[in-house]
Amino acid sequence: MPAWRGETNLRCEPSFGRFEAPSGNDTVFWTDSRGTRVDITQGLRRAVQVRPNGTSTVFRDRRRTWGETGERVARLASGMINLGLAKGARAAILALNSDRYFEYLLAVPMAGAAVVPINIRLAAPEIAYILQDSGAEILFIDDRFAPVLEALRGQMPGVRHIIYLGDGPLPTGMCGYEDLLDVPLLAQPLAGDDDLAGIFYTGGTTGKAKGVMLSHRNLVVNAANVIPAFGYDADTVYLHAGPMFHLADGASTLAVTITGGAHVFVPGFDPADVLATVQHEKVTHGLLVPTMINVLVNFPKIAEYDVSTLKRVAYGASPMPEAILRKALAMLPGVRFCAGLRHDRGGPARDHARPALHRPGGT
Repeated sequence: MPAWRGETNLRCEPSFGRFEAPSGNDTVFWTDSRGTRVDITQGLRRAVQVRPNGTSTVFRDRRRTWGETGERVARLASGMINLGLAKGARAAILALNSDRYFEYLLAVPMAGAAVVPINIRLAAPEIAYILQDSGAEILFIDDRFAPVLEALRGQMPGVRHIIYLGDGPLPTGMCGYEDLLDVPLLAQPLAGDDDLAGIFYTGGTTGKAKGVMLSHRNLVVNAANVIPAFGYDADTVYLHAGPMFHLADGASTLAVTITGGAHVFVPGFDPADVLATVQHEKVTHGLLVPTMINVLVNFPKIAEYDVSTLKRVAYGASPMPEAILRKALAMLPGVRFCAGLRHDRGGPARDHARPALHRPGGT
């Protein structure tokens, strides 16, 4: 048993909160109190403990267990510390969805630092502003966005290390992601409770983007609320089809981890890729914005895919037109839809319209 796994004991270790399963209900609930330490990786530690051989992440041909993911996150946290990332520092990411993005979201707070996910739709000057404003010292980047570094030259003086997320030849001046994991594991998280866990930038519709600062407690308690709202449990297979830089997807990242469900990733939204992934991986849950749902239910070949395992889809970020929702209910009769309402300052999800309110012919 890896040393990191051996450090955890769900029943008695103070760094864990209380996870309870009410009688007759498989859902895992979180009971928080100001006397209980809360940190982002406690859900990961629980998953490692109760489902070490269960599937944790699936990205294309890469498939890992919770035991493997727990070790990788702990090694990544240690690797960043070896690069000089200190408690309270910031590490940014500019990348498409992947299993490595997921590991980053857990490892940076474990190292005591804060994540800074960057909107992939921004132009170089906007990216440069966020890197400067957040004080990011490390930037994770993938093949899709590596070319933007030329436009950022001289505009990110605080960034000391660039981590390459791809699998190709290592670009000059970057550190390889997998090389960063070739270090001893970090045994315990270095931050928690009201320590800063992430800075999430708004769209900047009324001026420059503003960084919303969320703590470990913000994100963990919010995730605990999402679990019963969206119906997550240990059998959940969640598809990350929405962009992972967005808090809408982030609401489920920690929630599914707490329950020990599986995370499946597609780099970006493509209807054929999404439908094929749902069929192949037997996806049960997902989150899509109304525009994505519209594209999906109007995809000409949707009937050629078996999506019978899909049982719940959350949506949000923009209003859902009634005509699209009615068509989605007709095209996907086995899916229970629920609407999520977001609030940056309090956490990804603050309220939701449950599936019972989504009935054909209802009001």
